[in-house]
Amino acid sequence: MRQVRARYENGALLPARPLPLKQGEDVSIVVLRRPDSARWNVDKLGAHPDEDQSLAEAGLADWADALDREDHR
Repeated sequence: MRQVRARYENGALLPARPLPLKQGEDVSIVVLRRPDSARWNVDKLGAHPDEDQSLAEAGLADWADALDREDHR
């Protein structure tokens, strides 16, 4: 798994640089929006102070490692 910066324009994701893919190759993507203070709701963010701890306890690091191993098969 690799993070690639892209811009969304006219309904399409456009990578910032060429990708090492074959023409017509199908891929899966995970979209992570970059921080934008215009979207922040400080009251909502402050309402869940222990959310980071619960996510860490959910084993997300293990899940990410498993995905990376799949990519290298």
